[in-house]
Amino acid sequence: MPRDDTYDERTLLPDWYARERRLAHMLPYVSLVDDHTVRTRVNELFQCVRLGGVNSYTTDDAYLDRVTALFARIIAQLGPEFSYYVHKVSKSITPDLLPVRGDGFAAAVDETWRAKLASAGLRDKTLTLTIIHRPPPRSFLGFVNRSAPERFKKETAKRIRRLREAVGVFASGLAELKPRLLSAASGELVGFLGALNTGRELPLYPAGRYGFLATNVANTRVTFLEDHFELSGGVVGHRFGKSFTIGEYAEGTTCTMFDMLNLPVDMIVTHSFTPINSNLMAGRIKRQKRQMQASQDAALSLLDALDIAHDDLEAKRQSFGEHHMVVTVFCDSLDELQTLGAEIVNAAAAEGVKMIGERMAAKSHYFSQHP
Repeated sequence: MPRDDTYDERTLLPDWYARERRLAHMLPYVSLVDDHTVRTRVNELFQCVRLGGVNSYTTDDAYLDRVTALFARIIAQLGPEFSYYVHKVSKSITPDLLPVRGDGFAAAVDETWRAKLASAGLRDKTLTLTIIHRPPPRSFLGFVNRSAPERFKKETAKRIRRLREAVGVFASGLAELKPRLLSAASGELVGFLGALNTGRELPLYPAGRYGFLATNVANTRVTFLEDHFELSGGVVGHRFGKSFTIGEYAEGTTCTMFDMLNLPVDMIVTHSFTPINSNLMAGRIKRQKRQMQASQDAALSLLDALDIAHDDLEAKRQSFGEHHMVVTVFCDSLDELQTLGAEIVNAAAAEGVKMIGERMAAKSHYFSQHP
């Protein structure tokens, strides 16, 4: 068996292994505060809510618009102390049914039915809302010169109560979508975070009270190449993937504009949103309106849109903030990955959205999927 001559005599590992960065070191998860709450490296606290979702192909547009407006209104009322992630994870399902024995009619029907299921390309799609409570500005100043564990515990308990209140607001407002909290004891919470690495959600459990939670979430080995990444040595075996992000937004958006991404492939669609203070945003809108009026800008429709946006902002019907979207696809071969990449770009272009797969920022887009 050939061996690598360049190895560390102390660890008996190749030299390149010491230069490799561990996946766990790139993930933000520190520990579990309780069975439902995760703490990150920057002292953020978040909980994950699994939503049942609705079928946009068969649901009335008026109902979809009502749910969209309700979701936007809740975010606007909760204020800028929270951030939000929405993940849609699509993975394939392999039917494993017990066959009907014998040569009778029932066995023939069962064989035909199982063959139909095997060729139908069934998929399991989950929709998860992550609510993140960000630490108050300058809250770390009290811990710069001295350690204060009791004060830290009190602040954590206070922030968890605030986070639970926000989760309760979403659970009550979106009750028709059958929301439920993901827990670490069931393996769903850590399993969902691990699915953001591989595209397939499998149960994962925290190893113990000591150590970083990121080591349990790191369930694969990621190698970034020129225009894609490669997964190996993990729970899903050897796979290829690529991340796309929005380069240019469309002039207008609808709640069904990303239905064109409903492709028969393992995929993660990630939306992240961080609200901006409403007073700061109102000042920006007023300044932009004054500049357009002073320069006699001919884009009158944009000026009217600013008036509508200002009205919605002051009435707390909408909020403005920083939005980021990433679409990550996972395939078993490079040829399939290239074909699907072209389909995603073309489908987005049909909706007026420019999707790009950047090489320089490939790592940033991949890890931005994690809350």
